[in-house]
Amino acid sequence: MPMIFWSLYSPDLNLIESIWDKMKDYLQDNFPEQMTYSQLRAAVQEAWDSITVDQLNELIDGMHDRCQAVIDAHGMHIPY
Repeated sequence: MPMIFWSLYSPDLNLIESIWDKMKDYLQDNFPEQMTYSQLRAAVQEAWDSITVDQLNELIDGMHDRCQAVIDAHGMHIPY
């Protein structure tokens, strides 16, 4: 099996970055800007819980396309 080399710090290939972006959007759409610490913790938990298995599977299934896009971009930024 060939070894794949990719940057440990590449946000384009790090699927958690996409999850965090979805969570950020959820928080902005559903909560006020100012919250207490306990409200923020509950809001972040709710945002995490809002991520569906289908969304996770979609990200995983798209990994081949992400990798190919990075290869085509010679390791530079891609629009993901």
